[in-house]
Amino acid sequence: MHLTGVYGFEIFVKYIMRDFLEKARPKEVFHYTNIYGLDGILRKGDFWVSDADFLNDKNEIKYTFELSKEIFPSICKERGLSDEKLRDYTELFNANIRSMFETNKNNFYSLSFCINPDSNLLWANYSQNDGYCIAFDLYEFNKFLNRNENFTPVPGYVIYDNLEQINKLEKLLNDIIDIFEEGTHLDSKLPSVFTALEFYSLFFKDKCFSQEEEYRIIFYPKGNKEIYKCRISNGAFIPYVETEFDTGSVIGVTIGPKNNMDINSEGLYKLLAV
Repeated sequence: MHLTGVYGFEIFVKYIMRDFLEKARPKEVFHYTNIYGLDGILRKGDFWVSDADFLNDKNEIKYTFELSKEIFPSICKERGLSDEKLRDYTELFNANIRSMFETNKNNFYSLSFCINPDSNLLWANYSQNDGYCIAFDLYEFNKFLNRNENFTPVPGYVIYDNLEQINKLEKLLNDIIDIFEEGTHLDSKLPSVFTALEFYSLFFKDKCFSQEEEYRIIFYPKGNKEIYKCRISNGAFIPYVETEFDTGSVIGVTIGPKNNMDINSEGLYKLLAV
């Protein structure tokens, strides 16, 4: 994790706390899953939180970096930088993006919720006769997560609006240009600002995904110790971490519209009564 030191803490406060931790949060969030996920979540009281690099849509990981590379030269021009600086800074910026992808990527883990309790899209994904939607009191859920000794949770809305994304990126990219202009302390400052950029990439998605209405909690390790496990999904090994939560934060469970309602509701009552 590169948000270390005094400057790293300043970047954390300036961007991550301002844009995610200090934002108003929904009172309730909803997690759509199949019957096996429901059983594990309610019976064991934990989530398997997948490595963000192994999300279903790999393009989602690259989306923010491609957007950043697209607008970076225009910001340099707006600041009146010479053609030589524009070329040099763009090359340096792109080199740092490549380095982040190839050698210096952080291990973030992503837990997804929805703010819609009755999403047609998510029911379609999870209602092959075994779909369920778990409702959580977000305040109670987060209160327990904040006690985790291994990870720091950062919750926030996924942002789909392109103009809002660009507005946030412009502020961060201007800070990166300021560091380039200083020409000193690159090794100590650049990792922190590029980690902030990587954080943005976890909350920015193309507007074509807006129907997901996603609310995420991103977990990043407090130290360098690797504590992940691997599960099998669609023929691949997916790294994940187990995150306990207070089952008292569960405030309801909805059975999917395609389920056999009579037998499923009776079985669910039996499970919750155990």
